[in-house]
Amino acid sequence: MNDRTLPLWLRLFMTGMALMQLVFGVTLLINPAAIGTMWPWAMTSITARLLGASALVSVPLALLSVFFNRYSAARLPMIMILAYRVLQVAAGLVHFGQFDFADPVTWNYFGGGILMMILLAVGILRGPHLGQPITNSPKWLRGEAALNLTSGGRGAFRAIGIFFFVLGVAFFVLGKQAGWLWLESEGLLTGLTARLFASPVIGLALAAWIIAASKRWREVGIPAAGMATFGIAGTLTMALEFANVQPPTGLGYLAAAVPLILLAMGIYLLSAKRGF
Repeated sequence: MNDRTLPLWLRLFMTGMALMQLVFGVTLLINPAAIGTMWPWAMTSITARLLGASALVSVPLALLSVFFNRYSAARLPMIMILAYRVLQVAAGLVHFGQFDFADPVTWNYFGGGILMMILLAVGILRGPHLGQPITNSPKWLRGEAALNLTSGGRGAFRAIGIFFFVLGVAFFVLGKQAGWLWLESEGLLTGLTARLFASPVIGLALAAWIIAASKRWREVGIPAAGMATFGIAGTLTMALEFANVQPPTGLGYLAAAVPLILLAMGIYLLSAKRGF
């Protein structure tokens, strides 16, 4: 891979995006009732907090990419954020008639999402030709250290990727009818919310599959931090909303377990022996 720094415009964009996601995510974790002023449709307390937790994933993905300023390290984080935005906009388009276009929040949802998609796509596709040639390797990225995953570890990441992909596709295709897979009581999951949460799940599925095929630790270090971030924020959500975790079927507990799965994946990848 032709490794270079990130161009200034991309670093500025990712920094601004991360700060907005930080405010959005922390606000919803602390005060889920604020969803009414920050999002185009209403959500229950637990889904609002989970939306905040998923938004926080973008914070380490973007800020660490900017800090390390290396395309090979930023490529997968940008792919993860792009996948999230593509599917988020797609979910909105499926329910286009339910949006109020007199509300600025709606314009931010679609306009901001599409702008983010365009800029990230350019960054991913043109990254090997933008910026400046790499002259040094930050020691925190462990240089050319190989990603030391066992065959069992790579197999586990592929299996988790398949699981997340199937779960995400089920939420997107079934919409409201996917309530039997959700972690709240029957009837509380709306079609919009189901399709929205397909976005981070499918993005994480893509990340898990790419990680299983990665050769260098620096290619997966930042995504690992993002996974751990969602693991912590999602587990906090489950603790705060414990009384509302009432899956209608046993399969709903799989959705409730996603934060712990991601926390374990992040910790596993971040452990020193994986990159030395």
